[in-house]
Amino acid sequence: MGDMTAPLGRDEVLARCGAGLAGGGGVLVTGPAGIGKTVLLDAVQAEAARGGALVLRSDSVAGEAGLPQLALYDLFAGARAELAAMDAPAMDASAMDASADSVEPLAPHLRAALDVVLLRAPADDRADGELALRVAVLELLRLLAARRPVLLVLDDAHCLDPASARVLAFAARRLGGERVRVLAAERLAAGAEPGCLDLLPAPGTELALDPLPPTVLGELLRTRGGLGPGDPVAERIEAAAGGNPGHALDLARAVRRSPVPVRADDPLPVPRGLRELFAEALRALSPDLLGTLLPVAVATSAGPERRWPTGPALREALAAGLLARAPGGEPCFAHPLLRELVHAEATVEQCRRCHATLAEQVADPLERARHRALADPEAEPERAAQLAAELAAAAELAVRRGAPAQAAELAQLAAERTRHEPWLAAERLLVAARHALDAGQTDRAEQACAAVLRGANRAARVGARLLLIELAGGDRSGVPALLDAAQAEAGDLPKLRTAVQLHRAEHALSTGRRDQGLAELAEAARHAERSGDLDQQLEVIALRAPIEMQLRPDRVLPALRRAAALAAGLPGDSGQAKDSGRPGAVGLLDIGGELLGTGAGRPGALERPGAPVRPAPALTAASIQIRSCLVVWLLRAGAVGEAIAEVNQLREEVERAGRVKDLANVLHLVASTHERAGRCAQAYQAGRLGGRLRRELGPTPAPGLVLSAAAELNGGTAECATDLATAAVRAAEAAGDVEWTAYALGLLGRADLLGDQFARAAQHLGRCRSLLRGLGFTDPALFLVDADLIEALARSGAAGAAERAWQLLAEADAETARLDRQVLRLGLVRARAVLTARDGDPRGAADELRAQLPPAHPYPLERARALLTLGDLERRARRRAAARADLRAAGEAFAAAHCLPWLARTEDRLARLDGLDGAGGTGPALSELERQVVALVRDGATNRQVALALHVSVKSVEGTLTRLYRRLGVRDRAGLTACRLAL
Repeated sequence: MGDMTAPLGRDEVLARCGAGLAGGGGVLVTGPAGIGKTVLLDAVQAEAARGGALVLRSDSVAGEAGLPQLALYDLFAGARAELAAMDAPAMDASAMDASADSVEPLAPHLRAALDVVLLRAPADDRADGELALRVAVLELLRLLAARRPVLLVLDDAHCLDPASARVLAFAARRLGGERVRVLAAERLAAGAEPGCLDLLPAPGTELALDPLPPTVLGELLRTRGGLGPGDPVAERIEAAAGGNPGHALDLARAVRRSPVPVRADDPLPVPRGLRELFAEALRALSPDLLGTLLPVAVATSAGPERRWPTGPALREALAAGLLARAPGGEPCFAHPLLRELVHAEATVEQCRRCHATLAEQVADPLERARHRALADPEAEPERAAQLAAELAAAAELAVRRGAPAQAAELAQLAAERTRHEPWLAAERLLVAARHALDAGQTDRAEQACAAVLRGANRAARVGARLLLIELAGGDRSGVPALLDAAQAEAGDLPKLRTAVQLHRAEHALSTGRRDQGLAELAEAARHAERSGDLDQQLEVIALRAPIEMQLRPDRVLPALRRAAALAAGLPGDSGQAKDSGRPGAVGLLDIGGELLGTGAGRPGALERPGAPVRPAPALTAASIQIRSCLVVWLLRAGAVGEAIAEVNQLREEVERAGRVKDLANVLHLVASTHERAGRCAQAYQAGRLGGRLRRELGPTPAPGLVLSAAAELNGGTAECATDLATAAVRAAEAAGDVEWTAYALGLLGRADLLGDQFARAAQHLGRCRSLLRGLGFTDPALFLVDADLIEALARSGAAGAAERAWQLLAEADAETARLDRQVLRLGLVRARAVLTARDGDPRGAADELRAQLPPAHPYPLERARALLTLGDLERRARRRAAARADLRAAGEAFAAAHCLPWLARTEDRLARLDGLDGAGGTGPALSELERQVVALVRDGATNRQVALALHVSVKSVEGTLTRLYRRLGVRDRAGLTACRLAL
């Protein structure tokens, strides 16, 4: 069994596998060792078991192929309960399939043959023993299939013992039309013919597993290999594995077990099992051939430095199986892993000479600096200083190219070679830590910070402490001590003091101390004026802007546009001081008054007449913050189209720059923006990716779980959202993170609304609102909680809930008017209608809501929610035709947005509206989708097979079944099948 819980990147193969099994017969999955055949079988088996099928499995190994009938024992030992039921005097009729009135037990002489296989009886020497066994297995499968669908799973079928293989092939040829399917896996080299097709009942399907693409393999290494995103070793493993997930995980485990850290330039530790696959080729690796292949193995790119052997050396390498011909005829390693093995076979001195040769051949300055450093790791002081300077310059160039992981590696090499200048070495090591954090390599960043703190460079120690605060994420318990230590070391140096004050302000604001945060920001602005660092001044603006959105919203948008324009002219973030000689620009943010000098009348440093136009820069943390604030403002102002364009552009640039940490934050903004724009499919994808990145980057899982829960509320199921949001609440509370606790509670409350759990929804949404306001987040457009909370209170029926709801509505109306948040008015109109209906006037509430329903809305889901509420109000007013029309319009709106949970809720409301018992007791009427799902479930189809047949997602099928179970008062598929339904 594999150690992967789901077959990443195999959705299409899973669908084809499900279709092959649903069509009858069997499926043979083929591919080399490690390609993921077992994982695929595991997934299909689990799906079949959830669908009620009897799964019988055999996992064969080559060493046991000499034990006759072992596979038969493995298969039918798992059917003891069914065999015991057949032996019982009377069967439980409720356990039988509805189509079978009775099932006769296996004939005694056939049962005797089977007992021999199961080691319940001694073997005999009767001539008909083999035939009896074959017939016994065939009849047993038929009897089992009469009770419920049967799936035989044969992993590593090429290792089946011959006796079992003959019996199973005999049965397979005679199982046509029975509810018996066979799923087998066969290890097969590229170009070889399968040998196990005779184990499949007709019609048989062969599915060859292709290598996984690098993106999927990278995800696998992050989620199941324990390697962080952007880790250079992970990138090496991706290349070496050649798309084989099993090889990738084996290499990742070897890296984790290595007694010393594996550096980016070290050969990968290859476990013995993988080395044995290439043992013959390695035995042919002569010293001369090693010297020819080593430069190819250690080169990091496919550029001119990768010079393949020619002439006799090439012929020797091809004959040995070390090299092969690519489709275009050019040489290549026969398997990517051979590159690592060739590298590992060389001595340290051979590798150094190889790097020295390559340093003279390559044209790329990054590669040249790297090879020179690796060729001479113990250089004399003067030579080491030259190498370090070259590496530091290469690191800055890597940043401009959008490769922070490579920049971190080069900066680290520069620091290591600055042995005789410890202060400069500390600065370069801090730069490496910053680049590592940008690339998402948190462990590497923490290690570098710890090394800096052991040194004596005061400025670098301040920077390391502040970087550790960023690495702390939601766990803020150690932040005050780090801030105090950083401030003590910063003293009165303007640039250092500004950095400390910015972190103090952020900490105060994130823990609900707005007044203190503003005071810290004012102090930061004063020190930023002294330092003249525009980047720091923009960081002050980015922190101040969300507060200004609540205090003086009319002044924010022009200021943010000007700040974004200034940010676009910033140079790349190299970790060095920027233009410290420029005059200060506190006018960019007058804490006591205007943003960006709109009141002070002092232009910023880049606004002076005749100032040169700078080239397009690399991204910096400050520029990303400013642009994110601009997107947030546009979104709250209802300028959704412009917000979409801005956030998509920002995401593209951050991805291109390789800034993994920033990408995780930007994906949160992308998901939120697309959700409000009614693009839930895009929000779902961005939320899932952002959630995964946030969980991987740590240090607490709460933010990632919140993003994942939000994604489920867009394109998944309410049930999954509930599970994720509940986990997020626990994680955020454990970390003491109030803000993420609030968001998790808000999502949990939305999921409660979808499940009609109004009292719980009111509790969760109320806590969310209270926590956010305790943090000073009073803008109702930050997190759309007010309308849902009012609706939950109105529908909860709790004593005093209506009065509290009317009070909240008045507060929300006032704040919405003060901030001119026009996009929120429809939600509050919807909430008022629910309250009016609760007070006894559903007809008047429906009429008022319809009168204020706009033909379009910047937030399409708000209009869809209003239509859904309108349908409910019309139903309560006993205007069924109007209710049906409104619910159908709501369903169309949710479908257009691809908002699956709310679409499911709307379909449920329609079904309830039309779900009066029909004549003759045929039960509630079903929607067309529900009728098709029930029909397929009765035929024994799994959820995946139903989804494939109806061209919907598996989650949609799961949600439909859950709603049917709840509506019909049943617990599972058996109960659903037993219901008398009008199909």
